[in-house]
Amino acid sequence: MRDIEQYLIDTADRCVELARAGRQMADRLEAISNDLMAKAVELDSERDKRNKDEQVRPAAKRKI
Repeated sequence: MRDIEQYLIDTADRCVELARAGRQMADRLEAISNDLMAKAVELDSERDKRNKDEQVRPAAKRKI
């Protein structure tokens, strides 16, 4: 009977370890997601600024 009790205790401990590891991984994935989103917004803003700057410049005159 002691073997079953020890197995249940060991399994319960392993479940807790896995749950904690899962939460840590979820936190890391969320942080990575936030970093990726921030970079996407940064790149989008830079592209919009370049496009705006190009629209403000006068068109080059053609020589005939």
